[in-house]
Amino acid sequence: LGGAAEEGGIADYADYTAKSAGNAAAGVPTASSVGYEARALLDQVTDKVTTAEIQATISGLTFTEYAEKNFNYDRKGIFGTKTTTDKITSWKGDRALIKTSLCSLNDKDLQGEAVQCFRNVTGFMGDRNTNKNNMDHCYKLLNNMLQSMEDLRNEVYCQICKQTKKNPKEESTLAGWQLMIICLACFPPGALLKDYLMAYCNENIGPDNPQVSQYAEFALHRVNQIVKLGARRELPTHVEVEACKRLQPVTVRVNFLDKKYVMMPVNSWTTAELFAEMLCIRLGIENSKPFAVFEVSSADEERVLEPEERILDLVAYWGRLIQEDRSKKGKNAEVEEFHFVFKVRLFFEISDEDLAAVEMMYIQATHDVVDARYPCSEQDSITLAALQVQEAMGDHPGGDCDYITGELRKYLAEKYLEDRDDSELEEQVLKLYEKLTGYTQQEARLSYLDYVKSWKIYGSSYYFAEPQNNRDFPPEVVLAINAKGVLVVDPETKEFLKEFPYSQVVTWGHSANSFVVVTGNMVRQTKVYFKTDQGKEMNNIVRCYVEHLMGGSTEGGGAAEA
Repeated sequence: LGGAAEEGGIADYADYTAKSAGNAAAGVPTASSVGYEARALLDQVTDKVTTAEIQATISGLTFTEYAEKNFNYDRKGIFGTKTTTDKITSWKGDRALIKTSLCSLNDKDLQGEAVQCFRNVTGFMGDRNTNKNNMDHCYKLLNNMLQSMEDLRNEVYCQICKQTKKNPKEESTLAGWQLMIICLACFPPGALLKDYLMAYCNENIGPDNPQVSQYAEFALHRVNQIVKLGARRELPTHVEVEACKRLQPVTVRVNFLDKKYVMMPVNSWTTAELFAEMLCIRLGIENSKPFAVFEVSSADEERVLEPEERILDLVAYWGRLIQEDRSKKGKNAEVEEFHFVFKVRLFFEISDEDLAAVEMMYIQATHDVVDARYPCSEQDSITLAALQVQEAMGDHPGGDCDYITGELRKYLAEKYLEDRDDSELEEQVLKLYEKLTGYTQQEARLSYLDYVKSWKIYGSSYYFAEPQNNRDFPPEVVLAINAKGVLVVDPETKEFLKEFPYSQVVTWGHSANSFVVVTGNMVRQTKVYFKTDQGKEMNNIVRCYVEHLMGGSTEGGGAAEA
């Protein structure tokens, strides 16, 4: 996984400038570029349907057909005559504004909003004089659209089509297409307009105007994507808007548990699922199922991202939270920040030949051991520390070895270092390390993983919960969910109070504030309830493990009974 970020690997934190690293650590998109291969990977993952395949789905459709069926031709001019299709669907210049909506809208308030939208569209494009800059018009329009109904969203898309058709000003035309891309990054057209909007994009693909053609083809691919995703929840950041205008990705940093990171290109339509797919491809991971992207806060709270969650929408949300926090506490106050972490979510068995996946599993294991997430003995920790040194440094050099002098905290949990002489522990680790001479890096990793896999608690995700109506448990317990089952752990003594292996689980479920496990058989069953606000994630992770064990989907899991 090592290497320079620009070349597609993982780079040390120290290799990045403090300013850029600080921005990226908080998930802030940066203007820095990424390598050509990473850009190509984004295109590969984002556009899985060819232009020709999309064109085949809209063959024979034209935007004018939509206008003839849905536009309001009675424009109430001086002579009360109806307008023509060509006029109503073409650029309205000379700083003129529409007097009512293009589309037939029965609500007078919506008609008034449509006129205001047209003011922002033409203001952004430079078709009329205005005291605001184009970004002001952009955000005013988007802020309205994220909260508006489908009819008004369709109206805006139709206005952009109108202002980019037969527009004599090249700069204005390109600005209109840029606005089209920005809108497609934020909210979908309605079901009736969707195909006709794609038809309009398709009509503008060709050699006559290469720049317009590039934007039109890009927009053609985004229509179905935004329809599938739906409207986003946050206004895009300025960096994202500028990237949309240039048809460029933005760069975010993804951290790993070993304090390395990779810079990844994303766009407005990159979901967490696609993001994880890109990371696996870029890192050379063959089996992607165990891995996921997490949101981690500076307070060490974490959650796995939902598959359809948009990366840049989340970044915009983080930015808003930070801005609101600082407005309350002060500009220089310490506030909670967030970053992306790529790590193991599901501890499935992986092939020894999947080298990158083995490395990620090893990184996860060493992190969890050193972070004392597993209750292991001091001797276990020393043995694992020796394997970790062998993996990192290779064979013992012979004689005196200073590889771990002053570095024990990289290899042993803090609890073993308190009130202890480091030299004593160093000696024990080095003694075992010397016996590992000849182990390759991969062999050291696999031996480390084999060691920790023997523990009952290995690979557990931990959730605090309150048992309901059960005197066998203390008021609060930790539920440890792993590939073998669900363990109930005493948070004070770390004692295993109860085990629910999946072979004994009949079903399970959750509600907004509970998680339930049903054990037994088809004749006799026992329900165990736990109060928790993490029931959904617990339900999902149990379902993933059970489906994996059964080799496919299962009907287990769902809403818990009230």
